Amino acid sequence: MSKPRILFFARGYQADFYPALVDDSYDAVFVTLTRGEKARVEANGRTVAACFEEDFDSLQPAAVPDNYLGKSYMADRFLGRFDHVRRREILGKEIAFWSQLLDRNRPAAVVNELVAIEISEVLLIESRRRDIRYLAPMNCPVEGYFYWMPNPLSLSARYLDPVTAGDRARGLAKAYATEVLQKNYRPFYVRNLARRRAWRPLGAAALKYLFWQLREIGRGNSFRYEDYREEYGKRLAVYLRSLTTRYDRLEDIDPQTELIFYPLHQEPEATLNYMSEFHANQVSTIENLMKCLGPQQALVVKEHPVDKGALLRSKFLDLKRRYSSLYFLPAEIHGRQVLDRASRVVTLTSSVGWEAAAAGRSVYVLGEIFFDQLPGITRIESFGQLRAELRKPPRDETELTPEIFEKFVAGMVERSQPGNPFQHHGLFSPENVAHVVAAIRRAASL
Repeated sequence: MSKPRILFFARGYQADFYPALVDDSYDAVFVTLTRGEKARVEANGRTVAACFEEDFDSLQPAAVPDNYLGKSYMADRFLGRFDHVRRREILGKEIAFWSQLLDRNRPAAVVNELVAIEISEVLLIESRRRDIRYLAPMNCPVEGYFYWMPNPLSLSARYLDPVTAGDRARGLAKAYATEVLQKNYRPFYVRNLARRRAWRPLGAAALKYLFWQLREIGRGNSFRYEDYREEYGKRLAVYLRSLTTRYDRLEDIDPQTELIFYPLHQEPEATLNYMSEFHANQVSTIENLMKCLGPQQALVVKEHPVDKGALLRSKFLDLKRRYSSLYFLPAEIHGRQVLDRASRVVTLTSSVGWEAAAAGRSVYVLGEIFFDQLPGITRIESFGQLRAELRKPPRDETELTPEIFEKFVAGMVERSQPGNPFQHHGLFSPENVAHVVAAIRRAASL
């Protein structure tokens, strides 16, 4: 009797990690987006069943049904460089690509990240049409645990089924509730980051920018899905600007001014393009936030820790010149320092909003994130609503008590399992690999 198949869409670092997730209980089928990822999977001793870039020219586009995508063409970070006719052709080929693979292999489940680009959304749509489980992992707030997202197009907790937490989950939640309130708390993905002026990452960015420029020149007629020239060019530009441009300082802001804190999101990012689709243009979002403020209020924006220099981009500096009550802070400042001064937080999906809520701050959420259903959080559906909320006096306390917070975290732990399939120092450890494989087996009912 043949074993069930698990289809792995190996993108980015997953081209190295997914080949480690083979198991005797299933046959692993590896699929890649790019030729480079195919080469990496094969270098790890695995066979690649299909590569979208390699197969592109031979694919006959499928008909694109009306209203096919749940999101929009705008959500994809790469394909906007093609004209509209070409975009429909690409989408038709994405549909054909996944339809043929799923029908040929009939997997018990597919493993991929949350929907971050269009071809992943097509995989989700076509998997659902065939009742194939789409396994997209998401980190639990408690480090070392993760869960499978019920809706890979959204991080919102409204899609999570209610659970009753056991003693172990409650114990972990209690310990986490103490940890997250510590002044030096940092999630695993913002630890041990390179310094702003470090030469090694700057040199890497310069080489990668040159690589992508030369790659585009030599591309000819061959199709390439991704284009990272803008991203690496941005890194070089903000590095140079950081030598001459100064940020604001919290201590220089009038202490009588009420500060509203907006944590800047890394760009581009799936939590912007998909989970905050109508607020993904952060220049527009910040400008609209400014329109919500009263005369005694100001907005402070802090860079994401992994995106140093982002606020030094021309589009943000141009915005700052137009608003006297807008302040920019560098990535190096810990979010807790800003929370000590700010009375409220407005966020799309930032973990700073989660930490602020745990500390009893008023938090307003515009995106779709796991804590948007947390008691005490205010879900914002329009800037008119946000303006009305911000014009009210800040609350001394929210309805989120420590007991309610611990119960919420315990529920997240209860629905999670051990392991961390995201990039971190222990990603390839035998224990972590075994945990992730076991989670795949359970989810696919193997």
